[in-house]
Amino acid sequence: MEAIIALTLGDPAGIGPEIIVKAFQDEQLSIDTRVLVIGDAELLKKTAKQIAPEILIHSVTSPKEAWYQTSTIDVIDLNNVPEALPLGKPSAEGGKASYEAIQKAVELALKNEVAAITTAPINKQSLHLAGHTFPGHTELLGHLTDSKNPSLMMEGNLLRVVLVTTHLPLDQVKSQITEEKVLQSIRQTNDWLQKHVTDIPSIAVVGLNPHSGDGGIFGQEEIEFILPAIKIAQQEGIQASGPYPADSLFQRTASEKYDAVICMYHDQGMIPVKMNGMGVNITMGLPILRTSVDHGTAYDIVGRNKASAENLKLALRTATRLSQSTLSMQ
Repeated sequence: MEAIIALTLGDPAGIGPEIIVKAFQDEQLSIDTRVLVIGDAELLKKTAKQIAPEILIHSVTSPKEAWYQTSTIDVIDLNNVPEALPLGKPSAEGGKASYEAIQKAVELALKNEVAAITTAPINKQSLHLAGHTFPGHTELLGHLTDSKNPSLMMEGNLLRVVLVTTHLPLDQVKSQITEEKVLQSIRQTNDWLQKHVTDIPSIAVVGLNPHSGDGGIFGQEEIEFILPAIKIAQQEGIQASGPYPADSLFQRTASEKYDAVICMYHDQGMIPVKMNGMGVNITMGLPILRTSVDHGTAYDIVGRNKASAENLKLALRTATRLSQSTLSMQ
């Protein structure tokens, strides 16, 4: 059976509604994927009327009722966005709507009514104002699926990176780099790659400090935590190597040699991927498949018809591709 992807609306005050409507203007997307939006139907109708009046909004109560046809957005209507919601700014109402859409999508995925979920961008301040104090999607999805160690992979045109730590201030990163966490990331990445990419993955691990610590001169984390984790992984038969200095590794074309690179903190991994074009966020360590756009809510351009849907379309197609590789193994 062709995979159904649940697409969350994201923050209703952001560009989520606009990029969703624009994505459905691409008829090829409807041929390549079967997408069911989770969110507020009236907001989508209002958005479509402004930028793509040819798009029909079709409200349903379950994935089985959807039409999955061109120029039509099938949506499970949560009816949870106030008509007077201010655009382009965080709010508790926006955070509540964002959370409820994610919650519903996860529920459908856990029941196997959809094959994967793709998330439009949320605003963390709005989420917090609504009482959901998660650092981001990754941690929220871990909570909703009762998963202890979800992690973030960014898949780009030339490279996949995995983060040992995600949404942390830099002054807290060092204390979170442990042998256990690095080893967990290596194992989780290896399992994911074996499931979706190749039987024998090749994984590079970069260090935390400049020049990967330079033998301990610039820090001990590589010696005390990262290298021991790599050695244990190697003893388990995992093709992991490192730790490498991040600047040297990314200077050469890491994608030619490695299926993924494990990085110690957020910007260390995200910058090299995004420098080479669009990326797609993938959450590992969940009982469900999840992809996401690589950008935020873009409050500064909301309502100006300037947002691009290209990254969202890539995230949806990636979710379909990954769900098909999973289905083929079942």
